[in-house]
Amino acid sequence: MHFISIIMLWAMLFTAPMAAEALIGMHEGDAPKAFVLSDLDGAPVDVGSRFGQKPLILVFWELAMSSSFLDYSLDELKFLNGFYEARHSLSDLEIYGIYTPEEGREVSPGELERVRSLLKANGIQIPILVDRGFRIFREYGVIALPTTVMIEKSGTIGFIYPSFPLAARPLFREKVNALAGIAGPEESQAPEKQGGRDPHAVSLYHYALRMYGKGLREQCLSPLQKSLALDPDSAPAHNLMGMVLRQSGKVEESLENFEKAMKLDRGNVPARFNYALVMFEKEKYGEAEPLFREVLSRDQTLAEAHYLLGLLYRKTGRTEEAAEELGRAILLFEKKSDDTVHEILAPSTFHRISTLYALAGLYREAGETAQALELLQKATEIALGVDTASGVAAAYRTRDMMIHE
Repeated sequence: MHFISIIMLWAMLFTAPMAAEALIGMHEGDAPKAFVLSDLDGAPVDVGSRFGQKPLILVFWELAMSSSFLDYSLDELKFLNGFYEARHSLSDLEIYGIYTPEEGREVSPGELERVRSLLKANGIQIPILVDRGFRIFREYGVIALPTTVMIEKSGTIGFIYPSFPLAARPLFREKVNALAGIAGPEESQAPEKQGGRDPHAVSLYHYALRMYGKGLREQCLSPLQKSLALDPDSAPAHNLMGMVLRQSGKVEESLENFEKAMKLDRGNVPARFNYALVMFEKEKYGEAEPLFREVLSRDQTLAEAHYLLGLLYRKTGRTEEAAEELGRAILLFEKKSDDTVHEILAPSTFHRISTLYALAGLYREAGETAQALELLQKATEIALGVDTASGVAAAYRTRDMMIHE
């Protein structure tokens, strides 16, 4: 990327925000879209009715994927909670946390309980609304979490900011004070590096990964591009970019990113597997086979590699080796399904069906009809338990076997 573009992205993250980078289709000065969402107890809250009545802050946020990830969402909720407690009654300042669920489907009671526990543990009093199905997330065009939208008492958007780095806190304090009509001193803090990696690049990567897992490609691509602009030597980010490009049909560009990831990290199993997968799809079996073998030499438990190597052997007429690899794949996919809480929604379930079908084909070709029928019956039983309306349709396609970790 051009040097000037990198500087512009850096400025967006650390100093004054650019509204177009925070929301798609909405800008400072626009009227916000009215909406109604339910709180954690299921009671509807008409947020739109507050527009033009009082100053208001919307914070789109999420649960951290693990305790090892930077949790800017929680950082911002704790930061704004102080303003909410001190100024909600005094200045009529309203703040809503718009929780974006882990998945697009209905939010489970367990997920809501984790949200409640997080709020209680951190003493957060800000009202939390649940955006089931990412409806408001999409309507507002959010491309980073957390994203803050400050709405003036006049009813127009006065301030938009993606993420919540340390360096943004003085600016946030200034903007919240101005919104509430209260002047306050600014703080000064510089961004910190963690383990030699740019923390904002890492945060953007993890957010992009989360969006990829939710199937929100546009929301994935923008933060991923920003992450690579800040840290062009991140092998995981290049691997994820390759996955996004492959899903978009840009095969050659995806291969370039997988190659870059492999050069940056010679032990990167996901990038090697994904590169081999694309070679398999291009029917370049001679290039794919050694890569699959290398992947399995590093990780014998990768069911997807056994499956694809089995298909490769079948396509090249090596039926015994194909049956051996497909048999290993079935056992590993079964274990992955057993270890998954929502088994019928797990991609491993679809891969398991596909593997059983492929192995049944080998038995049929060998004239072993009874064994083939047994495997097909097992595949059918699994398929009958799959909710086809779950949104995970066609997860058995080879391109959907790409891995990020």
